[in-house]
Amino acid sequence: MLKSKAALLLAILVGLTACSTSGTSILVGEGGAHPSTDPNSISLLIEPPQKKHSVIALIEGVAATDDYFTKAKTEAAAIAAMKEEAARIGANAIVLTGKGTKPYGQLTVGNTAGSAYGSATATGFNANAYATTVSSSMGWEKITFSGTAIRYTDEGE
Repeated sequence: MLKSKAALLLAILVGLTACSTSGTSILVGEGGAHPSTDPNSISLLIEPPQKKHSVIALIEGVAATDDYFTKAKTEAAAIAAMKEEAARIGANAIVLTGKGTKPYGQLTVGNTAGSAYGSATATGFNANAYATTVSSSMGWEKITFSGTAIRYTDEGE
């Protein structure tokens, strides 16, 4: 029993230290990165705006449920990571192009107890066995949002 508790604790600690939230970008076009903007000012769009703009990067944000424990908090963290990366390279908005989830890091803990007995008689052998198995399994997932980071080319509109 003590070994299984120690194994569970070790697995949780390894899982917690292996967690990550990140935003990444691949610059496109000839402009390169621009002066940074405020992450809180980054707009999320579902289609390109009518306002004049240029695409400056392909961008994504990734977060894991073992960091945030709920899907909603994990999604918010992935979006925040993507906005921070977009602001770092000087974007004004992100046109969302995809969302994905990927399972990882399954942890299974189990305990089995059993007993058996039997008896032999002149007419044959009689055996009985009982077993109880209790297990618990939990897994995590990484949530990824992707899009194109854009910069408005005519701030006067």
